[in-house]
Amino acid sequence: MSKVIIGIGLPGAGKTTVLKPFAEKNSYTYICPDDIRAELLGDAGDQSKNREVWQEAYKRTADALANEETVVLDATFANSVERKDFIRFVRDHGAKEVHGVFADVPLDIANERNRTRRRVVSYGGMEEMNEMLKSAPPVLADGFDRVLSINQLQELERAEIEIV
Repeated sequence: MSKVIIGIGLPGAGKTTVLKPFAEKNSYTYICPDDIRAELLGDAGDQSKNREVWQEAYKRTADALANEETVVLDATFANSVERKDFIRFVRDHGAKEVHGVFADVPLDIANERNRTRRRVVSYGGMEEMNEMLKSAPPVLADGFDRVLSINQLQELERAEIEIV
C-alpha cells in the first residue's frame, strides 16, 4: 500500500534526526529538498532554484508512489497552502494514507539548534515559519489520515512493525 509520511516543523526541530533513520530502518523512500539542493546545486542551503528543487521532489514522490512505495518527505511545510497542495498531489498519485509528523519545538530551542547547523536559517526566516505553524498547524482537515507529534512517531513505528 502506498503511504506518505510528511515531516513538518521548523529547521532545527529534529525532523531529519528522526525521519531519516526511520525511513532507512523501514526501507522507505526518503526525499528531502535539502538533499536535492545539494545534488542539483552543490549546496543544500542554496535557495536560488527552489522551483526546480520542488519539481524534482514532486517527481521523485510520484515515481515512488507509482511503484507502490512508502515515501517519507522531510521538509518544513510551514505554509499550510503548500502542505495541502502536496497532500492533494500525493492522493492524486495513489497515496492511500498520508501521515503528518509534526516536530512542534519551541522557537527558542529550534533557533539554538539552528545556530549549530551547517545550513543556518535566518532568525527572520525562523520567526516567519514559526508564525505560519502557530497560525495554521498541521491538522486532519489538511487532508491527513493522522497527525502525530515527533514523539508519537514511535507509535507509527510500532504499527509499521505489526503490518510487516
